[in-house]
Formats: sequence, structure tokens, C-alpha cells
Amino acid sequence: MMDNSSILFEGYIEAHRAEIIHEIQKLVRIKSVEEKPEEGKPFGEGPYKALTHVLHTGKKMGFPCKNFDGYAGHIEYGEGYETLGVLVHVDVVPEGENWVFPPYSARIEDGKMYGRGAYDDKGACIAAMYALQAVKESNLPLQRKIRIIIGANEETGMKDIPYYLEREKEPDLAFSPDAPFPAVYGEKGILELVIKKKLSSTKKSSCLLSLGGGSSAKVVPGECTAVLKLDEEKRRTVENSLKFFNRGFGYHTSYDSDSQEMTIIIEGKEAYATKPEEGKNAISGMMYFLSEIDFIGKELLSFLHTYIEKIGEEYDGTSLNCNFADDISTPLTFNIGTIKYSVGTIEMKAHIRYPIKTSHEDILKSLRSSLAQDGIEVEIEKISKPLYVEKNSFLVQTLMKVYREATGDTSAQPVTMTGGTYARTMKNAVAFGPLFPGEDQVAHSPNEYLNIESIIKATKIYAKAMYELAK
Repeated sequence: MMDNSSILFEGYIEAHRAEIIHEIQKLVRIKSVEEKPEEGKPFGEGPYKALTHVLHTGKKMGFPCKNFDGYAGHIEYGEGYETLGVLVHVDVVPEGENWVFPPYSARIEDGKMYGRGAYDDKGACIAAMYALQAVKESNLPLQRKIRIIIGANEETGMKDIPYYLEREKEPDLAFSPDAPFPAVYGEKGILELVIKKKLSSTKKSSCLLSLGGGSSAKVVPGECTAVLKLDEEKRRTVENSLKFFNRGFGYHTSYDSDSQEMTIIIEGKEAYATKPEEGKNAISGMMYFLSEIDFIGKELLSFLHTYIEKIGEEYDGTSLNCNFADDISTPLTFNIGTIKYSVGTIEMKAHIRYPIKTSHEDILKSLRSSLAQDGIEVEIEKISKPLYVEKNSFLVQTLMKVYREATGDTSAQPVTMTGGTYARTMKNAVAFGPLFPGEDQVAHSPNEYLNIESIIKATKIYAKAMYELAK
């Protein structure tokens, strides 16, 4: 049976259902991909426009709002020495290709709103605002103030929240509606690395002119290209090798050549680095192919053999001695996302998601130990340490109580996940919805969509969660 607070919140949210959907559409229609910074717009025009739009909407709803120099903002309600934070973001990843509907149309079909950022995280941003309005309109007493903290750089670096926390006290407890339900008490660590091999080779010692593949360490690369300088006899040898490679390795290959150069393209299958097993790494495919060309140059051939021996098509780091695992999260995943060759250097970027109980120092020690003997260097480009909040904490237990009561799923338990949210930027924060069990994870994908009924249901849960955590 619903208590009086739940009845009040649900009544308000149902009465404003159409308004909530319309406000989500307005926000989705703002293209908020990071761009070149401008004065007062540290992440470019789009994220700034989305951030100021949300703050303007909050102000119209009657909330005090503050803009922190275009990095972040907050919408506030209530009083009290302690603060509950709700952490959302308005920036999005690039739209990509293969959309059925225009990616910023916010088109609604069959109960789904299609658009880049509709699920991640603009729907949840508006849901949080109307949940807060429902709490405000209920006139129920609170002991903590509530702040919806809006970031503009979650997807490409999270430079926004540190800037905000330099200027505002960190919330005493917080949740981020940017994940699956129920409460996510742990998030795996993220490690992005630069892996380099310095070569003494010159243009005369190798037929490889250029090599490149991948667009981001976060993605299993779907294509890798190499350009070789070959005479007619060697070109025929490479062409025959390509025919064999097509039959035996499961990659798609193509080439183009003229009297001086031969361009080889190896295609695999793109996937997110969080699930590398769902892809086929085109860089690894190219390494296998080039290793069969014995006239490519002694130094390069040594590197190629090391790559195959230590990395190959593995995605768990086994041959690098860093296949770490623990009892609360999934095992380590390892992805080579980009490669670039120029005379003198091969540089790759790797993306690692590592278990919550694992130390990134141990990972680096294993990697460097495995690769140092081959003259390969490993440098940290970015690190985001794991999130872990005790399952029996007030924050997690309260969110679980709210979720179980709202859904009737009394057996639901808090979970850990591979993805990363703003929760990891704070000491006492977890992720919490809006994706319900059984729903597809569509963040960052073509035809990203928001389930309308689910976001309305989540809005009701968020209102109750705000109240229970702040009362």
C-alpha cells in the first residue's frame, strides 16, 4: 500500500505527464556534443546551450539556479546544513550514423522517444527536475536541501564536476540517474593507456609507409589501414597472402594499389570497449596479417610478434598477466582502440575496465613487466578509480527500499556495473536508474531511445527517493 507521500508524488507527476515528455523533447533537440571551447563556454556551444536551457527551465519552475561558468550548474530546493545531490548531465556523444529517425528530432513512435541523449542522460535530467517539483509541491518537511547538479562534460572527460566541487561543498550523499536500476553500489575502474614502441628503423628499412586504425580507445576498432611501398613481385606476394587471410581469420580485407603503393584495409566489428567480446578488433587483424610479410622489416616484425603473443585477440589481459577478477564485479577487460605508425614510433591507446577490488598499480606493474623486455613503454593517459559504497549504508538501503516498494520486486538486490557515472566523483554517491531490468541498454547506440512509460515511472521513484533521503 502506498503511503501519503507516494500518493502525492504520483498524483503530481501523472498530472504533468505531457509536460514532462515535452520538456524532454526540447532538451533532446539541442545538439550538445563537445565542441571547440569559447569564452564562457568551456565545452563549446552545444553543451553550454543545453546547460543554460535546463537552468532557465528550473528558474521558470521556481527554483534557485546557479551557473558555474558553463562547466556545470545546480537547481536547489529546501534548507538544511546537509545536502542531497542528484547528479545528471546534458552533454551527449556524437550521433553517428544509421539512424531511422533524425538523431535530434525527439520523434515519438510506439511509446519510445528517439534521439541522441534521450536516454543518456536528458530524460533523467528532466525526470529529476519534475521529481523535485513534486517534492516541493507536496509541502512535506525536509531536513536536507536537495540539489540537482547538472554537468556538461560527462561523456568526454568529466572536467565539469571537479570544477563545481572546487566552488561548492560536496553533497553529503548523492545519486546519479544514469545507469540501470536498482542501486549500483560499485563501478569498475577505468584506465586509459598509451602504449609506445620506439623504432630505429628508417624509411629504407621497412616497406610500411603508414598504419592507422580506430577512432577512440573506448571502442573496439572496426577498421585498420596500412600503406606499403612494394615492387611488383612483393605486391603479388601480399595479394596472395590476403587471399589466404580472407579464408582463415574471419576478417574482411580489401586493397588498392598503383605502381608505387598498396593500401590494405582490414575490417572487423565495432563494439564498445566495455564489451570487447562483442566485437572483432581490426587492429589485431592487421597485426596478424602484417606479421606474415617477412620483408616488412626486422624491427617491425619483432613488434608484430610481441603483439600477437601478448595481446592478439584476447580481451581479458591473460597473456599480459593482468587478467584480474574479484567476487563483486566482472573481470578485467582490455581493448586496443587505436594505433598510429610513423617512422620512429608505433603508438597505441588501450582502454581497460578493471575490477573494483583491483589496484591500478598492480595492473600497470603486470603490463610493464610483460612488455618491457620488448622495449615497449606504457604510460597512463587517464585514470578513474572504482566506486564502492557499502551495501548496508543508509544511502544504498534507502534507495533499495524505495525501489522495492515502487516495483513490487522484493527480491531485488543492489548491483555493480562496468560503466562509469558521476557517482565516482564523490565520496558517498551511487548510480540509480532509470533503466529497468529487462530493458535494452541503448546509450551511445544508433537509434538511442527513451521508453516513455519507464521514464514516468522513474520520475515517481526519484521523487520518493529524494524525499526519503532528505526528510
